[in-house]
Amino acid sequence: MSPARLSGLIAVLVASAAAGAFVLVLWLQFARGYEPCSLCVYQRLTNIAVLLIVVMGFFWTGAARRGLWMLASVYALAGAALAGWQWHLSAIASHTPETCTAVDIFRSGRSFGPWGKEAASVFSGQGSCAAAGARTLAGWPVTHWSLVFFLTCAVLLWLAQWLSGRQDRR
Repeated sequence: MSPARLSGLIAVLVASAAAGAFVLVLWLQFARGYEPCSLCVYQRLTNIAVLLIVVMGFFWTGAARRGLWMLASVYALAGAALAGWQWHLSAIASHTPETCTAVDIFRSGRSFGPWGKEAASVFSGQGSCAAAGARTLAGWPVTHWSLVFFLTCAVLLWLAQWLSGRQDRR
């Protein structure tokens, strides 16, 4: 398999994982009742940035594509840093969780039509970051899953960028 094809498949994997992760956090919020905190909302934003930038890379070639994938990996590392900070908060504040600063990205639900309130709640967090980080999914805290997800995305994007660069040098 050519390096270009392999780098494209890796990027498709990262984009699919980012979309799947976003659907998963929506399910956790609306089906399981996991209220997001401010750090959760910022991680969602970095996840969306990774997804959009990787998809943009499919429409470019050469150095522009590699640059976009490197930018996406920077956002993935930012998401990992946020998840790591939330992990830290949940570890040190497990006895007395404090509330984080409330965040409300879309203050008006009217701009989203009939589902305005629900759509706006996806990007608003008011709960405790420590409590949110202590919730589990498949026996592992959500912050751990988030950290592994973002770090894996960053490494895969570096690999895709490197493979794409190898193909361009040929």
